[in-house]
Amino acid sequence: MTLYTAAMVHDFNHPGRNNNFLANTSDPLALMYNDRSVLENHHIAAAFRILLQPECNFVSKLTKEEYKEFREMMIELVLATDLQAQHFSILGMFKNKVSLTNSFDPVKVHEDRTLLFKMMIKCADVSNPTKAWPIYERWTQRILDEFFNQGDAEKSLGIPVSPYYDRDTIYIPASQMGFIDFICVCLP
Repeated sequence: MTLYTAAMVHDFNHPGRNNNFLANTSDPLALMYNDRSVLENHHIAAAFRILLQPECNFVSKLTKEEYKEFREMMIELVLATDLQAQHFSILGMFKNKVSLTNSFDPVKVHEDRTLLFKMMIKCADVSNPTKAWPIYERWTQRILDEFFNQGDAEKSLGIPVSPYYDRDTIYIPASQMGFIDFICVCLP
């Protein structure tokens, strides 16, 4: 239940700007979360504000300990979707644990299960290139629209435009190949 719920809320209430933009513009969210995994912290906090409303609280029957475990795992999983802050460290831990130590046991070891769930949500989060072309193309256009809107905002504010966010200079096929090679292919 926790993994599914984390997947549902991992981008909840996304403002259409990335963490760097929020930090560089001193956005209230960046100030609230001290420039660290701003969006991911916001997604989980906003989701819990709704979840705790009586009409939405599907975890109200959990014991105190079960709820604590649910909340801690939700936070871990949503924070794991921050590509800038955690992607390569989580990937390295997973590869090390699975390939080198040969001691990976997600059934018996809580930390291994958490690491597996982090990898699962990360794979799902960047899975668009694995989808059929019409779906992949539609979602790529949506994310590019978001990127370009942010790039336009950066230009109008006179701040450096984020890489891949400038609609006037991006070469979309190369940007997608870079995303696939740099982020997706290195996943297990």
